[in-house]
Amino acid sequence: MAIRSVSDHKTIQVDSGKIPPPAGVTAEFLDFGNRSHGPATLSNAESLVSDGRFVWIDIDEAVVDLAAVLPALPKVLAVALNQAAAHDRSHHPPATQAISTLLRGEAFLRMHLVGAQVEAAGLTSDMLGIMITPGFLLTYHRGRCNILEAVRQDYVHDFEQHATSPSFLVYEFWDKQTEQFLMIENRLDHEVESTRLALRQFADEAAFERLADVSGSLLALRQLVLPARRVLEELVSRKTTLISDATLEFLANKIDTLERVIADLISSREILESAMNFSLTVMTHRTNQTMNRLAVVSTIFLPLTFLCGVYGMNFNAMPEIEWVHGYAMFWVISAVITVSLTILLRRMRLL
Repeated sequence: MAIRSVSDHKTIQVDSGKIPPPAGVTAEFLDFGNRSHGPATLSNAESLVSDGRFVWIDIDEAVVDLAAVLPALPKVLAVALNQAAAHDRSHHPPATQAISTLLRGEAFLRMHLVGAQVEAAGLTSDMLGIMITPGFLLTYHRGRCNILEAVRQDYVHDFEQHATSPSFLVYEFWDKQTEQFLMIENRLDHEVESTRLALRQFADEAAFERLADVSGSLLALRQLVLPARRVLEELVSRKTTLISDATLEFLANKIDTLERVIADLISSREILESAMNFSLTVMTHRTNQTMNRLAVVSTIFLPLTFLCGVYGMNFNAMPEIEWVHGYAMFWVISAVITVSLTILLRRMRLL
């Protein structure tokens, strides 16, 4: 098969083999000597690496099971995957857990990157497994993976322009994951601000439900960013032949970015908490004002109710009943009591 390089317009002859990758499996080679790249197969992957090229294999586990492809993978990848699986069974929870992890072996690095996406149902995550061995990069995921799609959009341009070693792909994955975290954090910032304004204007049940949803999304994103930061710190703290020193320096910068994301998430949660407390304070103040008005009205009408109760009794021996001016006197006394209490309550600033 003839593969044409985009950068130097040279044609590289590559034996692609006769057996194409099975469904759900894609393979391609990268040649850093002449900036060429093109499709590969599992059958010729080892020969390509022997010729000095680098091979990237991707497996979609929604289409084909990783265990079914394992016998067809290059031996170094199969051994690394078996060692990683044995380590997981004895030391760690299942790899499907949505948390970023790092595993170092004698001749491999295995990373799990967890991306995030804001949807109508809330914050969702997808996991991308990355296995790095000499000459090979294996990625595996289940169904659509946002991080992988973002990398595929840009990695060819970066490879042709400035990549000097296969470890640039590791940086590409971490760069896209960090960008994803930043995009989600920025979107949540807007939701935090709109929620704060909604709580300030009218704190109803819908506003509090919205606050709970946004606060939950912030917490869920923080639970994804924290493990990713720990993995990056562990990755850059120890040098390895599988990742160049220059790439490790670039990855170290990503740690600072993730630190800022975590700080912003904490700040956003504090803003929401402050908005909720302010809203509750306003609601308490309004309730107190309402209760105060009711108390004032009750204070004014209490003596009037007493008078009505007294003269509403059915006793024959009540002299005021026979008095010609009794009815008028009742209203005079009621007016005097009402005006007096109103003036007194105003002076006490209760009305």
